[in-house]
Amino acid sequence: MSEVDKTQKPNNSSDEIDLRELFTAIGNFFSNIFLNIILFIVAIKNAILNNIKLIVILGLLGGIGGIIVHFVTPDIYKSSILLRSTYLSGRLMESSIDKLDLLTKEDNRTQLAKVLKIDTATANNIIAFSYEPFVSEEEVIELEIFKEQLRGEIEDEEVINRFVERLSMDNKSTYRIFVEVLDRSIINDLEEPLLNYFKENPFVSKRLKIQEQNLKLEAENIEGELAELDSLKEILFKNFRTLGERDRDGSNNVILADEQTTNPISVFNESRKAYEKKLDIQRQLFLEPQFELIDGFTVYSQPASAGLIKLGFYGGLTGLGIAGIIIALSLFLQYLDKIEQKTRQAKEDLKRRAEAKKI
Repeated sequence: MSEVDKTQKPNNSSDEIDLRELFTAIGNFFSNIFLNIILFIVAIKNAILNNIKLIVILGLLGGIGGIIVHFVTPDIYKSSILLRSTYLSGRLMESSIDKLDLLTKEDNRTQLAKVLKIDTATANNIIAFSYEPFVSEEEVIELEIFKEQLRGEIEDEEVINRFVERLSMDNKSTYRIFVEVLDRSIINDLEEPLLNYFKENPFVSKRLKIQEQNLKLEAENIEGELAELDSLKEILFKNFRTLGERDRDGSNNVILADEQTTNPISVFNESRKAYEKKLDIQRQLFLEPQFELIDGFTVYSQPASAGLIKLGFYGGLTGLGIAGIIIALSLFLQYLDKIEQKTRQAKEDLKRRAEAKKI
């Protein structure tokens, strides 16, 4: 046998031994994990069985507490409107809603009643205001496409999400505005005051007035153009009637355009365009697309706050959670006592050994 073969055999055997030890260590690692999981489950089972009375009592007390909360706390009703405005940017809407919501937290609702121009009794029944941007499916698709484009330039996903969120907030024009009240009968009475609150904002109101004035001026200008075009059409009719009578002895053909006459088709086209523009202006003056209520308040018979069963269930879960915390704390204290006993026992053993050596 050559020296090369002799040297190869020990290497192969050592490799086999190393692989065996590696697989053995991996197997022991996973078996220890599995064993610890089983021991943990057994410990939880023992803790539950040993403290079953505490768990049942606290669960029942929590459920009863939830039921009591239902009867003690008043029902809260929630509704929303869908508002679109070209001039209500995300930051302006956020500031306006925050002001209203802060006024609902005051004990005296006089200022809230003054801002919304409602009576104090109605203001006392308002609990909170909130809002969220209304995102259509087309906008969601556009934002996702924009995010994909940004991923090619920016690696940090969190930065991209913050940038897109701020961009979508600043460029929003449609919002869902929520109101929470104690008396559902006042919900419909809040619609007009809430719309006036946003419409009378100095930033919004100035632009709405300018837009309305511009549309009215443009409508007057178009009315004048239509009157002139109607006069022109009458002149054209008279002109063609005169030409027809003058050329009665000639051919029956009428020339619609030459060097001395105007093409009537172009006149009618311009008249039609002016009339369509007039209708569009009337539509804008009536609908006010720069500030438009898309969907008003809906009064729901069921409150938005949790009902009897839900509060009882949540209360029971809370009681079970408290029981779990007490049991975990008790086990932790027992564990600390065992460590303390082991430490004390180890110190006593060392002390005995030291005394034995002295003897």
